[in-house]
Amino acid sequence: MAEKKPFRVLIAGGGLAGLTLANALERGGVDFVLLERRDEIAPQVGASIGMLSNGCRILDQLGVYDEFCKHVEPIQWSADRDKNGWLLAPRSDFTRLNTARTGYGVFFGDRQALLQILFDGLKDKSKVLLNKNIADIKHSPGRVTAHCEDGTSYEGDILAGADGIYSKTRDMVWKFAAEQDPMAVEKDKQAITAEYQCLFGISNPVKGFDVGDADFVYDRDRTSLLTVSKGGRTYYFIFQRLERVIHGVENMPRYSRQEKEDFARAHANMTLRPGIPFSALWKSTTSSNLVVLEEATFQIWTWGRIACLGDSIHKMTPNTGYGGNAAIESAAALASAIKELLDTTPGSRPDESQIEACLELYQKARQKRAAAAVWISRQATRLQALRSPLHILFTKYCLPYLGDHLADTGSDMIIGAAAITYLPLPWRSAVGTMPYNPAQGTGLKERKLIRAALTLPFLILFFLAKKLMDPAPLIPVAAEVLRSGGKLPWGDISVSTNFFNLEWLDDLLAPLVIFFSPAVYGFDSVSPHAFLFLADFGVVLAIWLIESARRANAFTPAQLPFFFALASQFIGVGVISPLYYLLHYIASPIENFKASDMRLTRISYTKSILPAVLLVHYLPIYSAFYCASFPARIAWISLWQLFPVWLSLLASPLLSRLFADTTPHDRIHNAERDLPTIRATVGLLALHSAAAWVLTFLTTAGLSASAMLALMMPPATLYQGQADLVTLSGEFLRLDSAFLFGNTFLWLAYLFWDIKHAGMLRLSWVWIMLLAAVAVVGLGPGAAVGLGWLWREELLAKRRHRAAVTEKVAREWNRKLGVEWEEDGEKMVEGKKS
Repeated sequence: MAEKKPFRVLIAGGGLAGLTLANALERGGVDFVLLERRDEIAPQVGASIGMLSNGCRILDQLGVYDEFCKHVEPIQWSADRDKNGWLLAPRSDFTRLNTARTGYGVFFGDRQALLQILFDGLKDKSKVLLNKNIADIKHSPGRVTAHCEDGTSYEGDILAGADGIYSKTRDMVWKFAAEQDPMAVEKDKQAITAEYQCLFGISNPVKGFDVGDADFVYDRDRTSLLTVSKGGRTYYFIFQRLERVIHGVENMPRYSRQEKEDFARAHANMTLRPGIPFSALWKSTTSSNLVVLEEATFQIWTWGRIACLGDSIHKMTPNTGYGGNAAIESAAALASAIKELLDTTPGSRPDESQIEACLELYQKARQKRAAAAVWISRQATRLQALRSPLHILFTKYCLPYLGDHLADTGSDMIIGAAAITYLPLPWRSAVGTMPYNPAQGTGLKERKLIRAALTLPFLILFFLAKKLMDPAPLIPVAAEVLRSGGKLPWGDISVSTNFFNLEWLDDLLAPLVIFFSPAVYGFDSVSPHAFLFLADFGVVLAIWLIESARRANAFTPAQLPFFFALASQFIGVGVISPLYYLLHYIASPIENFKASDMRLTRISYTKSILPAVLLVHYLPIYSAFYCASFPARIAWISLWQLFPVWLSLLASPLLSRLFADTTPHDRIHNAERDLPTIRATVGLLALHSAAAWVLTFLTTAGLSASAMLALMMPPATLYQGQADLVTLSGEFLRLDSAFLFGNTFLWLAYLFWDIKHAGMLRLSWVWIMLLAAVAVVGLGPGAAVGLGWLWREELLAKRRHRAAVTEKVAREWNRKLGVEWEEDGEKMVEGKKS
């Protein structure tokens, strides 16, 4: 009986995708043959390769990462520069942040060196065949055959086309698919375009550039990217926009050596840094090439037993460095799909339908992320080339203030990266501050429209509060007081209506002062509870201020607490708060906290919050309610009306300067540095609210706990008949309190829903609601809000998403594969399978 042939994968192309796939298959025990059209596996064509964390993790799985690191140095500083070489924004160390998050640095090195390393990593190099240019592919039941130009042919069960943008494999996929869906094929053929050309090269060290530097030059229709790696070896890209956009792979130009030289001379005076033109780099160039930059996202990846990967199916510009890493990811995903297919069909050969399903799953696993990588690269290219007026405005007015925003965008591309599912996970991939998570990242982000739709209850509460808290009945009462020169309608007491001696400001604030006068003078029967409400509001205010300093809330409405607080003074915090919570919830999905440093707040500002709130909020309200002099009480309540203004002037510009801003260090080395300050700030204010609640209960004669809670609820009837100032202000404050804390508890419920949905809290809703009820009754709403929010803060700091590949998860993964990390984490040793 003839020996049964092993399941075999034919790999067309010995580039980055092909060699990665070959290494992955070999380690999975899957037979393969790699067909490379060139006469050497690692030619020097002047090409570099940018390696990001998603690619590095896979190289680490394959056991070649450490060898690659011997040839490169990580990028330490990134700089965005204008056409004169001057900085557009402060230099960024986002690559160090990336290392802290993912365990891997950002590298640029010789593509030739990485190809050689991958080739050397193969145990059986006889399966890599050179000078094998595929001329035709035959697809038949039970096998696929690649016919080469030299007359040889090779049979396999699957053909993986890793043969680049001018892919013969993809052409054959189109040919076969056109019989079923010619329109889809034609659309794919037109998907490839080119708008830019690029001169890339490698040069010897050039004075003025340091190892670890990365520079991006922004200029109209042309730009450059330059990185300096080990030994000063410099990798550069000079981009130039073409006169017209080219469509179709058959129309892409190929450039001659003379055209390359002409291009270099045309850009010789391009400034890379002040005093350093491109000509200085060109003189030291050792290898280079001029190419057109094709861009494409194809929809047809597979047909029958054939699948494409790498540049053959997702081609992008090199500005982001995503291209090579996307190719490595696709190779990992394809290898994982094939290995799973074979593991689920032991002892039998997968049939046609099983193979087709396997390859379709591979496409589904990679298509969204690959398309996103192409799109982001496209946008980066046009931004740096100032393609439109919008790009110019963004570069001038937004880029200098982005901080780590671009790094966060890069993290979205990294976190959901594919790994080789049947190989152990390296230690360094599991100990970063942003665990890899296949359920998060680009293509899997929560839809803001859905979150917006979920906030409908806040909108309902806003309109309800706006209707019930209509200040119209207060206007004639306040007007009568103003007409009488500030004389209140009881006793011989007046309010000052010219506290600031600015007519427009005094006229604006006088009605508010009149409104609070019954409470501060003690004529309101619920005056103690008006104070209690304002004391509890201080807890909410501190929370808003902390949220404004959070890195995850950058460029969101949560950064504007002063605006919401100021509006609350004139409209009522019960009306404004649902708008704040609505916007906060929409902009703050749990995925924003994928990295530990995203929860982090700016420590210098966070430390200033407690003293600032005590000075501009608590001191005035204590004085307004308990000062012996009635005129002094009015003065203090007048001063307090503008507390959001005093807070904005005091907290950030003044008090925060008393404390060192260690955020640049903390985000990398100590992402929980602000937790003690947050606990102290909110905890002390919550303790104060609890004490005020208990004290009010003990000192208010005949008032039960249920009666105290009833005073926080809306009155049964509103503004009926000719209500006086005392009644109106008392009812309004009760409504304001009820809506504020109703909205706040609802907001906390939404935040806890996110946390529970992410698997970060397993406690049942029954227990959560019970704890909340006990806290409200026993400690008051202010303390309950503070404790609830602090609980959420601890969960964000200490817990991880259910799908996160944490160190614990990675250890379990590896144990199932029969390996364990050594204590130093650098090596893995054989262990017992679980």
